Amino acid sequence: MRPERILYNAALPLAAAGARVAASFNGKIAEGLAGRKGLRERWKAAAERLDRDRPLVWFHVSSVGEFLQARPVIDLLAARHPDRIGIAITFFSPSGMNFFRRHDAARPNRAIVFTDYLPLDTSANARFCMETLRPSMIVYVKFDLWPNLIVEAHQAEVPQVLISGTLSPGSWRLSPLARGFYRSLYERLDAIAAITDEDAARFADGMSDQSRVVVAGDTRFDQVCARIDAPVSKLPPAVFADPRPLLIAGSTWPKDEAVVIPGFARLRENGSDAGLIVAPHEPTGQRLREIDRALDAHGLERVLLSSLGDAPAGTPVTVADGVGYLAELYRAGAVAYVGGSWTTGVHNVMEPAVVGLPVLFGPKIDNSWEAGKLVGLGAGTIVRTPEEFAGAAGELLRDEAERRRLGETGSRFIREGCGAAPRCARIIERRLGIERPESD
Repeated sequence: MRPERILYNAALPLAAAGARVAASFNGKIAEGLAGRKGLRERWKAAAERLDRDRPLVWFHVSSVGEFLQARPVIDLLAARHPDRIGIAITFFSPSGMNFFRRHDAARPNRAIVFTDYLPLDTSANARFCMETLRPSMIVYVKFDLWPNLIVEAHQAEVPQVLISGTLSPGSWRLSPLARGFYRSLYERLDAIAAITDEDAARFADGMSDQSRVVVAGDTRFDQVCARIDAPVSKLPPAVFADPRPLLIAGSTWPKDEAVVIPGFARLRENGSDAGLIVAPHEPTGQRLREIDRALDAHGLERVLLSSLGDAPAGTPVTVADGVGYLAELYRAGAVAYVGGSWTTGVHNVMEPAVVGLPVLFGPKIDNSWEAGKLVGLGAGTIVRTPEEFAGAAGELLRDEAERRRLGETGSRFIREGCGAAPRCARIIERRLGIERPESD
């Protein structure tokens, strides 16, 4: 056993104890721990109902983003092989589990026969998972790899695949302390479907069989296009009836609102008739009160999205107080601002771009390859201050022709990125030894 894995296993009890302490202060951690109570009994009961005569492909995803990357591949496999394949999905985060429950209720997939949380990645738990599910394959997404599970699956000779794999040049997984450990995990995977040529080169560096690393693209492009082309949410008619150009500030946090709200106030002072819709990343009561205080500080009236009817209210600001409709909300906009780039990194910039909106965001975009591409194409702009926000948004609002040109450039870039899901599905089919339908 590698020294790094020994240290990893030694740290797991400490991590579990820390999570129990943190649960007293963090609702999401508490929810995740509560969701894992009785996990072994649930797994056993669900496993007894599985059809063992067909292959079971186990997708593990961390949270919402990874599930959205997996979903186009899951849907494609289910469509190509109806009643011939079963899908299991495990989640690390309660937000991922909750999103799946809402999403699957709106668009159920009968191939999904098992869903639950993944237990703590101890060797004993990994063996339990393998013995209980008895998967034909495990599919990981992006970079959410669990060492003990990978080792146990490899020893059981179960094929393992990573899709939408990404390995940024600044990743800690490439640090001297972690590099050898993660290289040993990559060596145990049967295929790595990387997003870009650069990702593939970093994965393959030092591997004994570099042919197992291929470039397949990012399945998020497929997911975004599919969601936009077949919307499942219904917004109040007033949103689309508003004659004003609308700025859509999506997935915002307080630091985003500290740029957007005063920037929008400056736009109004300069004579703009635009409206603003603020959609916080987590529209909790506390967050809505924080937004109210920020709007009050700049004398901006607001209305909740849930209170809109058929006719537009004409209020300067609308605050989205629900979830699940942001992708469709961008359709009503003229310019988008995407939050997150003052904290962990910018959120999904593809949803506004694919519907033809130029996109603004803060400075931290290293986590988003596509955000950097949009900047290079002129369809994305970094803004760091309220003044920069007002300047960039104001210029786009004044020049409709240029706004449309940049929006079309961004939309074309997203559309051209589609196609990763079929490539990833084919990799899985080959490893499973099942044929792709001739009609596909």
